[in-house]
Amino acid sequence: MKKNIQSIFQKAPAIPLQAAQSSFEMLVSSWLEYKKVAEIEGTKRAAISAFKDVKLEQIGAQRAILEQYLARTFEERATTIQSLFEVLDRGIEAGDSGLIGGAIGAIVDISKQSPLAGARELIGAFYDPDIKTIEF
Repeated sequence: MKKNIQSIFQKAPAIPLQAAQSSFEMLVSSWLEYKKVAEIEGTKRAAISAFKDVKLEQIGAQRAILEQYLARTFEERATTIQSLFEVLDRGIEAGDSGLIGGAIGAIVDISKQSPLAGARELIGAFYDPDIKTIEF
């Protein structure tokens, strides 16, 4: 039995050395692969972060434009409707049925129009690559 153990020990040093060298090569190879993947993923994260920043800025600008559009649209509608009611009052005071009918017809027409339809068109313009400027 002693001879068996001695023969195993004589063969043993060559095997662990090769195994250690192979293990070390696998470790270095895995570490290099990790570094490549980490660099690629870091670049992807940076691109996603930049894309997010651009989109948030774009959304903020679109929001400001939409708020301004809606404020102006409702302001114009209020002014127009107020003026039409003044015309209606003058028609009633004068007993002018033509003026009354025209004022009522105009009020009804304005009431039928939705200011949000224009907002829908404005939002569509945000995403149309052919539109370079938006005016309202």
